[in-house]
Amino acid sequence: MPTTVNNVETLTAVPHILNNGPEWYKAMCLSSPKSTGSKLFSVCGNVARPGNYEVPMGFPFKEFLYDLCGGPLPGRKFKAIIPGGSSVPVITIEEAEQVKMDYEGFLEFGTMLGSGGVIIFDDAQSMPKQLARLARFYAHESCAQCTQCREGTAWMTKILERIVAGQGTFEDLDTIFELTENMTGKTICVLSDSCGAPVTSGITRFRGEFEALITGRRSSTVAVGG
Repeated sequence: MPTTVNNVETLTAVPHILNNGPEWYKAMCLSSPKSTGSKLFSVCGNVARPGNYEVPMGFPFKEFLYDLCGGPLPGRKFKAIIPGGSSVPVITIEEAEQVKMDYEGFLEFGTMLGSGGVIIFDDAQSMPKQLARLARFYAHESCAQCTQCREGTAWMTKILERIVAGQGTFEDLDTIFELTENMTGKTICVLSDSCGAPVTSGITRFRGEFEALITGRRSSTVAVGG
C-alpha cells in the first residue's frame, strides 16, 4: 500500500541503497539476518563520550558502551541502561553487556531497540529517583484524553515521589504494577504504556533500592539525592 515515509534516518539510507544495491546494505549486519543495515544511536547520561553514533546492526553493546562511548565517568561504574528511548524497559549493565544491537537482540533481554535513544545511569544514581523523574515527564506530557493515562501517570508519579521521599510502603510497589496493568494497551496512543514499561522493569531489576527507601535504609553506593 502507498505510504508516506518521513523518518529522516530512513530517507538518508534510501539514496545509498539505490546507488549500491540492497545486498550492499544487507551486508552491514553482524547478527540477525532480519535486522540489516546500520542504525543511529543517540547516547546521553553518565558516560564519557555522549553523542550520536552509527553502527552496523548487531554491533556488540559492550563494545559500543566501553570503546565507542568511552565507558563510565572516572571512578564510576555503569548500573542501568535504557536502550531505545525513555519509553522502553530498563536493563542492567550485566544484561546490556551481552546484547547484540539489533531488534532481536534487545528483545531477547526484555527491552526494545526503539528510537535508539540510549540513556545511561551509573552507580551514583538512585534508580527510584530517576524513574520518578521519568514518570513525572509522562504525566506532564499526557493530553488527559484517556482516563487510564491521565490518572495512571499522575498516580504513578505521586507514588514514586512518595517512595523517594522515604514515605512509601511495600504495598505501593504492588499498586504500581496494578496501575501499569490498567494503563497498558487500553488508551488511544501509547504514552500511557510508555510510562509503565520503564518503571515496572526498573522496579523488577532494582527492587532492592526501592525496598531500601521504604524501610529507611540507604545504600552506601547510591546517592539518593544525586
